[in-house]
Amino acid sequence: MQKQEHSRLQDRVLADAKELIQREIKLCKTLRAMISRELEAIVLNGNMDELTDILDSKNEIISQLQLLADGWRDMLEQAGIHNTSNSPNFPEGFGRFLLELYPEDEELPALIEESREIAGSIIRAEDDAINELDKFTSGLRSQMVTRVQGKNAAASYARMGGSMI
Repeated sequence: MQKQEHSRLQDRVLADAKELIQREIKLCKTLRAMISRELEAIVLNGNMDELTDILDSKNEIISQLQLLADGWRDMLEQAGIHNTSNSPNFPEGFGRFLLELYPEDEELPALIEESREIAGSIIRAEDDAINELDKFTSGLRSQMVTRVQGKNAAASYARMGGSMI
């Protein structure tokens, strides 16, 4: 009887893990699309309002991903796997652990690989977005300095009795 319960627990852990991975992939794809929109807002449109809206939406997705991470912790603890190191990144390496635990499952390796690929894509895209935003804000700072200098020069000229006409 205990062996049957253990088998059901393992089956439930596998099903829950697959569901969490699929949800994670879906959220990550949404986040990746938002990063593309973010780059477009910065580079093509220079639209700070649009960028702010996108950043707010990204924060919502990131919050949902954090809830998923909490779901991983809960699932692992239910399966008797505890965070003994109190690592905030627990369950780091969980994909490898799942593959070892369920070597015969045919769907799991592809899900884990897709999850890793999209995560890597997000990191690279986010780095690109940060670099583009840095360039954009640097350009804005330069324009602001030029405008301030122009206003200061005009004000000085006017104080000295010059005519702006």
